[in-house]
Amino acid sequence: MRMGIQSSAFPIWRLLSRSVQLWVGVIFFIVGIVFTVIGIQTASTEQDYQTTGLTVDATVLGKSIERAKRGENSRTGYVVTYRFLSEQGKKIESMTEVPVEEWEGLKAGNRLKVTYLPDAPETNRVDGDNEWIAALVFMGIGGIFTLIGGGLAFTDLRWILRAIRVLRYGLITQGTVVRAEPTSLTINRIPQWSVSYRYRDNLGHEHEGTSHLISPEEGKLWKEGASGTVRFDDKRPSINVWIGRG
Repeated sequence: MRMGIQSSAFPIWRLLSRSVQLWVGVIFFIVGIVFTVIGIQTASTEQDYQTTGLTVDATVLGKSIERAKRGENSRTGYVVTYRFLSEQGKKIESMTEVPVEEWEGLKAGNRLKVTYLPDAPETNRVDGDNEWIAALVFMGIGGIFTLIGGGLAFTDLRWILRAIRVLRYGLITQGTVVRAEPTSLTINRIPQWSVSYRYRDNLGHEHEGTSHLISPEEGKLWKEGASGTVRFDDKRPSINVWIGRG
């Protein structure tokens, strides 16, 4: 007999909230997309520099040192402030970080070649800089994170959708606890537990299953040989969800 499951017995959100692989996959996927977008934007800007960039002489206004600070700057930066006149006659003042050797040889009033974008002169840099490597690195890292994250999330989401269907329409049986133990996964540095169990389907065939993640407090309540409720798919009995008490 098929029966629906009451949300109070096993809320779907509980299953989702403890699906660590899903959330790790989502985070990886988002980080991958962000890195990929940054890489594409960097490559696009670099292409604009190569095709439309204009090189002019800028005047050095001054220079400064940005000391490395914990939590802010990971290394000391050598910064030069300069001004140049754009093609439209607009005075643009900007600053950039340069190698220490170049920084030491510059002083106020010196000439410095810079390249800027005609349509956006505020976007400029010291002539000779190249961001192709940075663009490729960002896109490479982004692609790897996106593939890994998408794979993890898709695999777990597919299982969750199956589990939801089982929770709604699956058959009920009693499972026997084989063991309850901590897993290698932690939430807020607390190891999460899982329950391993055996159950029989409606044809009397025995199957094994492992529960979703549970808290240590709940895990310690389950002893070997204890009985708990299991729901399984009558068409594919190996697909099951541990409900426990409820």
